[in-house]
Formats: sequence, C-alpha cells, structure tokens
Amino acid sequence: MNHDELPGVALHNVAETATAPWSPGGHRLRRVPAALGKRLNVDARDRMGHPTNCELRFVPETDDASVRVTVSAQGRTVLHPFWGGFQGEEPIEFGPVPKTIELTVPDRISVLDDAVATGAFDQRVCRLRFDAWEPVAVHDVAGACRPPTDDELPNHRYLAHGTSITEGAAASAAHLTYVSRVARRLGVDPVNLGASGSAFCEPAMAEYLADRDDWDVATLALSVNMANRGFTEKQFDERVHAFVRTVAESNPGKPVVCVTLFPYHEDLVRDGDRERAAAFRSSLRTAVDNCATGNVHLVEGPDLMDATGLTTDLLHPGDAGMEAIGRGLAEEVRPLLD
Repeated sequence: MNHDELPGVALHNVAETATAPWSPGGHRLRRVPAALGKRLNVDARDRMGHPTNCELRFVPETDDASVRVTVSAQGRTVLHPFWGGFQGEEPIEFGPVPKTIELTVPDRISVLDDAVATGAFDQRVCRLRFDAWEPVAVHDVAGACRPPTDDELPNHRYLAHGTSITEGAAASAAHLTYVSRVARRLGVDPVNLGASGSAFCEPAMAEYLADRDDWDVATLALSVNMANRGFTEKQFDERVHAFVRTVAESNPGKPVVCVTLFPYHEDLVRDGDRERAAAFRSSLRTAVDNCATGNVHLVEGPDLMDATGLTTDLLHPGDAGMEAIGRGLAEEVRPLLD
C-alpha cells in the first residue's frame, strides 16, 4: 500500500495502519483492515496486527542518497534489510523507543555487473523485512527515495493463509519461513496471512481472501489449530468445505492449493490420536474434490516434510522443515503459474 504520510515508500503485505499505543506518531502496520479483525476470533484479530512478512520498500533516487527510516516496536524485535534479493549483512534491532536507520545502496550492489542474474527484484529496491512477533510502527522516512515501480518487483503475487506454521513460528527469521522460501524459488511476491493459533476457517477470513484482487496463486494450509483447539471433526468438515469453496469459486481463474496437515505430534507420539489427524486431512481432500471449479489442487502435508524437520514440540517446523516445505510446495505451485 501507499501511505499519504510516507510518500517515498511502499508498505508491502500491509492493508492499513493504526496508531501505535507504545509510541506517539507511529503508524502501526496491520495485515488486514481493522473492520475485518472485528469479525474474527480475538486471537486472529491480534495476529493480524503483527507484521508477518510485512516490508517497507523504497528505491533511493541516487546510489549515494541517504535514506533515514524511523521505526519502533511494542517490544524488542529485529528487521532484516535486503537489497532486492541480496540479504543485508546484519539484522537491525529496535524496540519501543523510535530508532532511525540510515540506508544507502551498498557499494558493491551499486557496481553489480549487468550480466549478474538478480532474481525477481531489482537490486536497488531496499526491502526492510519485519519479524512477526512484535507489532511495529513506522514513524518517518526522510531522504531522496521513491516507491518501487512494477518492473522492479515480481510479476506474480502469492497469497498464503494458514496457522503459526504459515506465519513461521519456529523459523529463525521471516525470510526463512516456507512462504518466503516458496516465493524466492518461484520469483513471486509473498503475502502472508497466517494466523498463529487462530486459523479457524472463519467465513469472514474466507470472504476477505476471496475478495482480494491482488494475488495470482494461493495456498491454504488448513488447519492444525482446529485439530488442536477442540473443534469436532464435523465442525472442521463444515467450515473447511465452506472456506475452500468461497475462496476458489470466487476466483475460478486462479489456482488455489490446499495443503493437508503437516506431520505433527498426533501422528508421531505413542498415544497420539492418529485417527483424528487422518480425519482432518480427509475433510480437506473431500473439500477439494467437491469444489465446483477446476482451479483447486491438493498437496499432502506429510509428503512435504518428514518428522525430523520439526522442532522438539513436534508441531512447528524448524529451519530444515521450512526449507523442505518450501522446496516441495514450490515444485507443486510452479506449473500452476505457467
């Protein structure tokens, strides 16, 4: 989005901003509008106020232009600067007291040979990539810069919805989530609408995803939250059928990839409820089969990652698991973008 008070930059994966209660004058980044949040469960409402895969993007007017960005966060957090696809050397820490970061095009990026393949992003696009776990705000941007143009960005946009696994709860950084890895492999721009602990296949979220016109392919990883939070198999079955149908049938020309539960503790521990896990996977398969349009595709979560990709909670993928999911899911999605 473009922001009237921040004209020199673009805010990616941001639907609107709000006041930042921890610091006057800050524009808190929200992934969905507050009006939608009021229609979601309380936990999802909170999660959508966290900057998962949100980015502040700009292009300096000249290679030696100095751009100063002032940010704050509710608690201690980090951002990772990227120049196009090139990762900055160090993450930047910040917290409740506004911090001003000064950025210029790195020396060697400014003299990069034209023959070097730089991926889907122009290397002069500065991308400040925020971590997921503390709300953040942008206070000011000063210096000679402009928002990126379309030809400096990927041609396609990838929309992802799911649980904390989609948000990347155990990934070491936002750019190491499976969503970010899929996007990098395919050269697409990721919009991450994962909802940690609160992806309950709610009608309001389905309608919001269906009504957005800014994505070319979507993945729906549904939903270990409902399996773990006491929803009955019947409740999940009804909700997931309606959710998939709403998103897919409203966008018949766009591929929608549904991912069954990744391997998790119920599959793996001695007294795990394997039948319940199997039932939830079966419901999503049936929802895909019953969809009236031909744009819905199924990927089996257990085919993307083995148990050793998990952290010791046997629920969240670690970095190895995120890499495996990203690699496998990208191969499933790639032919759908051709």
